[in-house]
Amino acid sequence: MIERKHAGGDTVLVIDDEPSVGQVVVDFLQQEGYRPIFCSHPREALECSKKNAFRLAFVDVNLPDMSGMVLASKLKKMDPSSEIVFMTGYGSFENAVLAIKIGAYDYLRKPFGTNELKLCLKRFQERQALKEQMELAEKRYSDLVQNIPTLIWVLRKDFQLEFVNRACFSVLGYKPDEAINTHNWFMERIHPENRKHIREVFRSAFNSGGFPFSEECRLVHKNGHFIHAIIKSTLPSGDKNDTEINHLEGIVVDITDRVFLEKTSVQKEKLKTLGAVSAEVAHEIRNPLVSIGGFARRLQQRAPELPEGAIILHESKRLEKILKRITEYLEPVELSLQECSINHVVSDCVKLLTPEIDRQGVQCRLDLDPTLKSVHIDKDILTHISSLLIRNAAKDMNRGGTLRIRSFESEENVHLEFRNHNPKKTKPKDMENLFMPFDKDGDLMTIPASIRALRNMGGLLSFAQEQDDMVYRVSHPKGDHHISAMNTELPA
Repeated sequence: MIERKHAGGDTVLVIDDEPSVGQVVVDFLQQEGYRPIFCSHPREALECSKKNAFRLAFVDVNLPDMSGMVLASKLKKMDPSSEIVFMTGYGSFENAVLAIKIGAYDYLRKPFGTNELKLCLKRFQERQALKEQMELAEKRYSDLVQNIPTLIWVLRKDFQLEFVNRACFSVLGYKPDEAINTHNWFMERIHPENRKHIREVFRSAFNSGGFPFSEECRLVHKNGHFIHAIIKSTLPSGDKNDTEINHLEGIVVDITDRVFLEKTSVQKEKLKTLGAVSAEVAHEIRNPLVSIGGFARRLQQRAPELPEGAIILHESKRLEKILKRITEYLEPVELSLQECSINHVVSDCVKLLTPEIDRQGVQCRLDLDPTLKSVHIDKDILTHISSLLIRNAAKDMNRGGTLRIRSFESEENVHLEFRNHNPKKTKPKDMENLFMPFDKDGDLMTIPASIRALRNMGGLLSFAQEQDDMVYRVSHPKGDHHISAMNTELPA
């Protein structure tokens, strides 16, 4: 017996107006373990095919009322996956060509024997096995493309998406069908400041025959926050010498966490340098300050009528306060780490500060992700930072303004974003001044201490001016493995 490796059931149609020939085929199929159904008329075969699923049909070319070629065409139309074997008492080149066009895989010349049927059935089984392997390979490829945690895209020359995988939802918050059916969706996801450049990069790639590129930019998530990403294209399939291409293929890699780590490292080095400088300044100030204060007091005792002594003593005390600020900034304290919901903390802060910000004519709008995971963090420090950022934002805004507070997560971090619209606010000339610990007005004095405390827990406090929006973002790892052994005190 031939080993059966067929798929889609054991039913086989046999259509022949000569019962003796049909019976030979039926008997052979039964011996091979199949379930043959014999039909002597084309209409009977069509009705039978509606009720029975089959993968193989033996069709006589010369049938009454309808030729076997026409019948086979109808059967293939009803089930394109079915296979057709033609049987005929005479053959012609025209019939062979027509059979190929219809999609027949084999052709038996009457009279035929068992050996010819065995060979025909073996070819069918091999063909079915090959189909199964191809379907399995296609399914594995499809599963790989759809489930890989990297956004894969195919873009037409009119900048309309032709394909995007399911990672579109995890990266940008859109379902694939939603993205494909939205006009100009891909370009609208590019940050406005990067859009013109990325559009030119795509145009250049189309005009150069798909020469691959890799560009870093910001993308706009469905929830409104920005993610850092790399857009890469791949070499087009087909003739590489063809400069006329209508599609580009590529990927989008979310590098938000990598940018977060880079910023954290930069801030760590800045704070390390600042700590060394601060310690040196405190040491150098302390000795002369003691001498100046002592001489000022002696001068007041000897000549109390001279105003200079009081001035010197007053300025000495002011220097002492500055020195205290330096030393307090450098003093570490223990952190109290616990599982904490960022959403609950910021909600409590807003409730607590609502009367204060209401008096300033400012509203708070919360957009918190209800699925956000808890993090291992010092709740008091997070509360202090959130309250500080809410107060600073409210102070910078005009009456009637809205402070938007959003929580969201990336692959490795959770984020809190404080965004206020202030078109009259000019961009600071030196953004680094926002994070200096000794601002001359003292307004932002606690921000650097907050940065340092958050950084020692593995987090990051960053600032950006995005068009007319002032944006502070608190980021923190989902795990607790980033926590530093050095902890930091916040000013009272």
